[in-house]
Amino acid sequence: MKARSEPNPHNAVFATGSGTWVSPNNVRRTWRKIREGTVFGEVTPHDFRRTVATLIAREHGSEGSAEQLGHTSDKVTKDHYIQRPPAPDFRETLEQFRSDDAP
Repeated sequence: MKARSEPNPHNAVFATGSGTWVSPNNVRRTWRKIREGTVFGEVTPHDFRRTVATLIAREHGSEGSAEQLGHTSDKVTKDHYIQRPPAPDFRETLEQFRSDDAP
């Protein structure tokens, strides 16, 4: 499968040579072959879906992500797809527990 985007009636990114939808099973099988033996060995199509949701949420909010993913509510999108920002680094504050000078 080579990377291309031929015009097709569905405006699909991944279409067959005749312009129809590519079967999800074929996409998964091809992706497994491509990533085999690479640093992307554990990356799945679902990971791409979560990445898209996160990027859209950062620019357009969780409602935009839910709409793009086809969810009727943004609750599932927020709970399972949008990556939360990392927690602040509080190590210096927590180091006070180790100090003999702790209040």
